[in-house]
Amino acid sequence: MGHVWLIGFMATCFGIGIGGGIASIIHRFKRSIGTVYAVCTGLLLGLVSIEIVPEAIELGNWLVFAGGFGVGVLLFEWMHRLFPSHSRMNHGRNTGIFLAAIISLHNFPMGVVLGTSEQTEVGFALLQAMLLHNIPEGMVLFTPFYIAGIRFFLLCILSVLIALPVAAGAFIGQLISAQQQVFWAFLISLSVGTIYMITIKEILPESIRRSSNTYSVFVASMAFGLMAVYLLCLE
Repeated sequence: MGHVWLIGFMATCFGIGIGGGIASIIHRFKRSIGTVYAVCTGLLLGLVSIEIVPEAIELGNWLVFAGGFGVGVLLFEWMHRLFPSHSRMNHGRNTGIFLAAIISLHNFPMGVVLGTSEQTEVGFALLQAMLLHNIPEGMVLFTPFYIAGIRFFLLCILSVLIALPVAAGAFIGQLISAQQQVFWAFLISLSVGTIYMITIKEILPESIRRSSNTYSVFVASMAFGLMAVYLLCLE
């Protein structure tokens, strides 16, 4: 994994690209958009809760996890205030821009951890988790842009831009060569905090807005269960 920054970059682009391709097919069926958001909610929560959170706690402890998670929540809230209200015109474009910014933000610490954990089991597991969680993130990210009429070519460029923080973080991580597991745990926990906030405050509410509380929670729960089965089968 000598060129881990390139591997992380490609994995991120590939995962987001797959999610974007799926979204490009589904967005034509307007009634399915709420389902897409609900499925992404369950997949992201399942992956983070079952795969990433235990890893972060094992590397550090509950206190480190809580601190990193809290910083991630604060970063999300700070980013949320920088962008126009989603209730205004161009809802899809504004939502997409916000999601792109916050996903880029949490990609950087993930890249740093990937770089510092090169050639370890943590690095391999994190790379796999990054690829998996980027697929639903790509679906969620591309859908509002499709609704706003943004061209696919521009979205491909956006995917590259979102993946750049991973490459930059991994490159810096290689230079640091930190062997402090607490450092890894804090950065992973920070990313977990931002992912949870994206999912609970942006993705799930959008699903409910386009369908209903009961339907969204049911579909999200089913997707969570499928992700849990998938991850358990990998062990």
